[in-house]
Amino acid sequence: MIRKIGEETIYSAKGHFKASDLRRNLFTITIWGCAFLNLIGVVGVNQTADKIMSALGLLGTIALLIWNEGEGKEYKAKHKQAAEGYLSLHKDARLLYFSDDVSDKKIKELSKKVTELDRSSRPDIPIIAKEWAKRAIEKSGETDNWWID
Repeated sequence: MIRKIGEETIYSAKGHFKASDLRRNLFTITIWGCAFLNLIGVVGVNQTADKIMSALGLLGTIALLIWNEGEGKEYKAKHKQAAEGYLSLHKDARLLYFSDDVSDKKIKELSKKVTELDRSSRPDIPIIAKEWAKRAIEKSGETDNWWID
């Protein structure tokens, strides 16, 4: 049971961390892409291309501002908060797994905390972030996979 909790919590934690990283990377790429398009428009290729590049850069910047409004502003923070919660529970599971003092009561308490976090309001993990997290856990060795013997 503790192994199962450890596995579930690390996948959730890593997924939320990767979702936050994904959003940050998309923002960075969009910002630099728009800057590049505007730079090409300023340097000048030809009159029509310059206008198109500048318009695309402006539209990309506007789209980025709209994308970051409302819930988008808190997107990364909410993912990081959820990730930290799952990571904390994962660490608790690891401590319990290697402890000499393991009781059904402690396992049930930990399981209850995981269930509460699962039911709490948190953003969904995008499919890309799930796959990225899975690769990080299973192939890249970014985690201590203590639950696997």
